[in-house]
Amino acid sequence: MFTTGVKILIKVLLRTLAVFLFISSNLLAQVDISNPQRLMFVADADDPIIDVIDLEENKVIFRIETKQKVDDLVATPFAPVLIYTNLEQRLVSMYNLETQELAKEVILPMVPRHMVLDTTGSKIGFTDSESGGFVLLSAYGGQILFSLEDFPPTTDVLFDPNEVDIWYSNSLDGTIGLIDSNVKKTFEIEVADKPGQLLTSPSRSLDGRYIYAANETTGEVYSVNSFSKIVYKTFNIGTRPARPYTTPEGVFLYMMDKDSGRFVSIEQHLFTEFDNEIIGEGIDLVAVGRFDRMNLLASSENRNFYIYDNNRRAVIEQGELNFIPLDAQGAADGRKAYLASSESGEVAVIDLEEQKVSYIKVVNGRVGAFTIGLSNNVCH
Repeated sequence: MFTTGVKILIKVLLRTLAVFLFISSNLLAQVDISNPQRLMFVADADDPIIDVIDLEENKVIFRIETKQKVDDLVATPFAPVLIYTNLEQRLVSMYNLETQELAKEVILPMVPRHMVLDTTGSKIGFTDSESGGFVLLSAYGGQILFSLEDFPPTTDVLFDPNEVDIWYSNSLDGTIGLIDSNVKKTFEIEVADKPGQLLTSPSRSLDGRYIYAANETTGEVYSVNSFSKIVYKTFNIGTRPARPYTTPEGVFLYMMDKDSGRFVSIEQHLFTEFDNEIIGEGIDLVAVGRFDRMNLLASSENRNFYIYDNNRRAVIEQGELNFIPLDAQGAADGRKAYLASSESGEVAVIDLEEQKVSYIKVVNGRVGAFTIGLSNNVCH
């Protein structure tokens, strides 16, 4: 039997433990995830969870449990809203990062296989590369602004900075099209020499004057003047070009051939060649650093990565990642690039200025989708 003193001590210890657990649970509940600009969101490929990563500390600070598996996600940079999709249910879910609660669910009239946030962070364009269809959704209120059922199968759309035109590729007809969101009608510009050739999603110059798309069948990259609606220039890049990329400061257009590893850099002002060299096969992921100087070049097909310096016109660092990347995004300040794994629960953090690589452990299995709250990938 315990003495009276021992009983009192046990009671004090139990009360102390209870207070400690209460404070710990409150602290956990008080994790602030209301500012998307300092956060990364990573969804598990199989389990219904999203990990929230603090980009200053490079660690998981919160876990969101969802009703369904998440297939894709975006975060609005100027409001505490996280939007994620489930393809099987054609479902769009809107999560309030401030209250840490599911705010709204929307069933779409088409499969949201691809989703793109507009330049203001207030609207989302959904497309389906298999069955077609388009929906423009309000990112804040969750209302369907309009939908187009008779819309060709396509991948990511491209929002023009004029906030009216929405560009897309139509491989079935060999055209680059635009949706006029004011009148809710489409217009198409013929670019390929015949229908059925595989076109990449479009990219644009910083001012929206030129729209770029690659033809993966012929190896060409088209530059379309968005004002005259004609093909201004055609580049012959190789046999399997990646989606063109334009840099955040608007200086360069990058074109890559995945088969040969050819990298072509064009100064957009006069369309003069800045560099043309062989760097590495499979390059189709790009993130650009401050002042358009340092560039991360990577591949969704292999583990190799390269840091290319525009001042030296050369690769100054290269290596091999722990995984084959799913996607890449550049930080808003251009100092770092992030690569999510398609094979494991990891995100690589690459310091472009120090040329250093580190890893963050995330989710339970492998990554299915990821996004950061504010990226410098503005024209892609």
